[in-house]
Amino acid sequence: MTPPPYLYHALLRPSILQILRAAGYHGARTSVLDSVTDMAARYLDALCRLTATFAAHNNEEPETGELVPTIVDVRMALQQIGALLPEKSELEQLYNGVEDTRGVDAFVAWAAGPVNKEIKRIALDSDEATDYLNALKLKHSKNDDDSRYTGSLLGKCIEHGNVEVEGGKYHSIALWEEKMKEAARRPTSQPQPQEEDKPEGINGDREDSRPPSSGLSSIGDQSIADPMDLE
Repeated sequence: MTPPPYLYHALLRPSILQILRAAGYHGARTSVLDSVTDMAARYLDALCRLTATFAAHNNEEPETGELVPTIVDVRMALQQIGALLPEKSELEQLYNGVEDTRGVDAFVAWAAGPVNKEIKRIALDSDEATDYLNALKLKHSKNDDDSRYTGSLLGKCIEHGNVEVEGGKYHSIALWEEKMKEAARRPTSQPQPQEEDKPEGINGDREDSRPPSSGLSSIGDQSIADPMDLE
């Protein structure tokens, strides 16, 4: 199986080719294309990491445990990475009473402008597709059947049933996991019974009814140094 880094590089490479084509380039060396693709991958990775960092600091973790970034987190990441134009300092914006949105305005103008429109036209090359992957699948498939992509990165996952474990005490991984959790919750030592919980002896005086094992265990109040009759 192809390692994930090479696979992701191969998936990003056509997008870089289409962006270069929309910018007016019609040819490039393989080494140059790989370098530009690697820089784009590093840029996107840094942007995603910064977005996740800002989301962790700015938002409270929901009950589901899944932290979802907001548009504010994405904007802060874009500003930090340099995708938006430099803006005035926060102190200057508060002093003037006007928020500086030049960077956001320029980014929106680019996204809705002719440059991005040309990139989208070259990438999709179809009126039915909404993104590059769908356009690629429509180009190489005569119908809308996605069964050929099942089990791959471009299709749905294959649903497997329960995995049976042969030759073991437990027949499934889920049963083994439940037994391990039950063993972890079980106390390691039993509590000692209290004085009132001890069973009574033969005469009801709570004394042990077991006979002494030797003369040493029945000396009573005598000293160990006193002579003893061992006959």
